[in-house]
Amino acid sequence: MAHVETWWSCRCGARYGTQKEAINCAISHVRSEQWAVGKGGKAVRIFENHAPNSQHGINGALREADLSDFVEERRRQLAEMEEKNGG
Repeated sequence: MAHVETWWSCRCGARYGTQKEAINCAISHVRSEQWAVGKGGKAVRIFENHAPNSQHGINGALREADLSDFVEERRRQLAEMEEKNGG
């Protein structure tokens, strides 16, 4: 005869017989991410497998987070940064 069971599922699609098992599976999927956040709240993700000075490396992401998304303001900021860095 048929019966009712409660299954707990993880977002990965795995199903478990107990809530604890499902929670342990879900926790194992959580990964930390690093983001560079500028003064205006702009956030750029930092990827671990990129060179530090590349666009998504730590230095590139910090530089990008400080830049505005507005073209004219961004042009001005880049010019100021180049002057400051002697380039």
